[in-house]
Amino acid sequence: MFRRYSRSESRAIEIIEMLIGVIEAGDENLDGHSLHVHNLSMLLYDHLPFSYRIRINANDLEYASLLIDIGKLGVSRRVLGKSGKLGAEEWELMKRHPEIGVKILGSVPYFDRISGWVLYHHERVDGNGYYKLQGDQIPLASRLMAVADTFSAITMARSYKPSYANEEAISELKLVAGTQLDAKLVDIFCNIPMNRITACMEDVKKRMERYSDERFRED
Repeated sequence: MFRRYSRSESRAIEIIEMLIGVIEAGDENLDGHSLHVHNLSMLLYDHLPFSYRIRINANDLEYASLLIDIGKLGVSRRVLGKSGKLGAEEWELMKRHPEIGVKILGSVPYFDRISGWVLYHHERVDGNGYYKLQGDQIPLASRLMAVADTFSAITMARSYKPSYANEEAISELKLVAGTQLDAKLVDIFCNIPMNRITACMEDVKKRMERYSDERFRED
């Protein structure tokens, strides 16, 4: 663990974790996804070589990885919860969630520093992502969160797909390394001890049980 935060920073992160958890509670297509991406992102950060870590502010990464999908608040529940394949118009709406997220974050000046990370977290290193950036044009933090986001998306169950084992997800990451995902970051992630990766989801499950408590939800 290489991160050290002030008490106020730690408290702010805890509050955002709680708010995101409450927002995602009860939604079968979210249900802790952002918290999982956050845990995985910070785990990957802690395993980066020093030359990578000095390029990413850990505190900013905490916020960005928690708020990575805040833009989905602006996407119809009908689209987010659709069990079948999205139509062309629905897909265009879904692709706007990073842009919507940046607009939401824009109300807090501090978050200007992470807006690009959130905006470009669906970019592909081969240039076939939402905004057609490629390779090092994509912020390192965005590339890091993309690895975490992809792993989480594979391993978490959705209304339109079952969950997959961590080992299967690792294999999938390796298949898209160098095309969809940054090959170096995938290699680092895939060499993290599996028990630490598994612990990320165990932590999310415990948190979501608490956030799903009836006192947080309407009758």
